[in-house]
Amino acid sequence: MPRHLRIDHLRTVKTYPADVQVNFSYSNMEFLLEESELPFDRGSIRLFAGPGDAAVGSRSLIQALSRREQVPEENILLSLGTSLANFLVWGALLRRGDEVLVEFPAYEPMFKVPAYLGARVRFIKRDPLDFSLTVPAIAEMVGEKTRMIVLTDSHNPSGSQISPEVLQYLRRLGQERGILVFIDEVYGRFYRERSLFVDYPEFIVTSSLTKFYGLGSLRCGWAFAPAAVVEKARLFSDYLTPEIPFAPLHLARLLLESPALAELEERVRRRVRANREIINAYLNRTEFLSCYIPRNGILFFPELKGTVDVKKFYPVLYEKYRMVVTEGRFFQMPRHFRMAGIWSAEVMQDGLARLEKALADCRIP
Repeated sequence: MPRHLRIDHLRTVKTYPADVQVNFSYSNMEFLLEESELPFDRGSIRLFAGPGDAAVGSRSLIQALSRREQVPEENILLSLGTSLANFLVWGALLRRGDEVLVEFPAYEPMFKVPAYLGARVRFIKRDPLDFSLTVPAIAEMVGEKTRMIVLTDSHNPSGSQISPEVLQYLRRLGQERGILVFIDEVYGRFYRERSLFVDYPEFIVTSSLTKFYGLGSLRCGWAFAPAAVVEKARLFSDYLTPEIPFAPLHLARLLLESPALAELEERVRRRVRANREIINAYLNRTEFLSCYIPRNGILFFPELKGTVDVKKFYPVLYEKYRMVVTEGRFFQMPRHFRMAGIWSAEVMQDGLARLEKALADCRIP
């Protein structure tokens, strides 16, 4: 396997030892409905030839998504998770030699996959203080050969959100220069009530039920995009699989149409609010970290101050305190790490206490 194809972050998180007790690297919200509240009986799901076909996946789920997200059916592409939706779009639209601009710092697949497909990747640097994306930073990098701009919102790993000014500038780039704007908004639901696509239908945006709803194992994702892009990606998807399995599509539709969904969303929001207060209080009192605190969401990307030995920190955190965070090297910033506020208040408090002890243990004399 070519070395550049391996996604180091995914390889690492899939092989965490079984004795990890606190995992702040994990960023899928817990599924917060009780068994009795589920819109289906887990033991009685009948798998049958449901309303789907190789061209459009499950028609019923597309219809449910269309009603819920206020997105026309012809603008919806279903996939097995956000990562596959990203790959389908990139695989359908990018050609060898195309120039792709990717934010920096970036989640590994956002630049490694386009590069594997033959694109020439260049980076747009986000502001190092608050990881904001600015019009001058984008304008400086846009060239005659730029085919696509690839971003995340909220930003993975920092949690920073794209400003309306930047969104309007990206729209103009698309209209005036034909540059494709691609935004992975899988963390967007934590602070936004509706998809960016509703207000920017010329963009390509992807998401899933993974992060906000805690249903990563369901592998239900999608892209919202112009109809011509959706059709190209559907045709390309036939190179990978003739049809998405019916079971996850059926379960996703049942959940999206269930009255229990509103309660689930409110529980998630309550947890996010509570955990943000806990994490903010910790970041404001620790002497070992500096951190931009995003306005919303669950992601935080603190930087280890110069008084901490970064080479000792990760081994000590795991070996002594049985805890993991997402190492900054996966985002090309080794003195940072990403953590997510998705656990119960008790787990968050316990994890932050372990984190502080590990940092103290790694203090440089």
